[in-house]
Amino acid sequence: MSGKTENNKKDIAILHFALANHVSENKEISIEFLKSEGVNTDRLISEGLRRIKKMKLLAQAKKTALEMEASESIKDRAIAWVDQMMDKIDFSLKDLLQKEGLSMSFRNVESCSKEDIRDILIRHYTLKFMDSDKDQEDEF
Repeated sequence: MSGKTENNKKDIAILHFALANHVSENKEISIEFLKSEGVNTDRLISEGLRRIKKMKLLAQAKKTALEMEASESIKDRAIAWVDQMMDKIDFSLKDLLQKEGLSMSFRNVESCSKEDIRDILIRHYTLKFMDSDKDQEDEF
């Protein structure tokens, strides 16, 4: 290819981008240009908004899936923590409730089975570990 042909292509590209930039600077001018080219702008905008909404929903679904995966590992950590704590001979629910600032006024503590207590503590520590991990992420 000759240098002159290459320069002509560059000039055409520069002219094209300058025209596109001018047309896209103003919404009304852009719409008029597209209509003059036979583009159904209402349909184009509607489809574009629908695609954006779909992409946002997909991104949110992916984020939720990642959070659920993360919460499963945190829950596993909480289960191990609670099981280890409850297996200790000197485990005292009353002391733990005071230490953690938990209230079990909705139920009489004596009427809770060991499994009920375990479930309550697993939920508590899962949330606590999640908050702790989130606080550490916020520091960065």
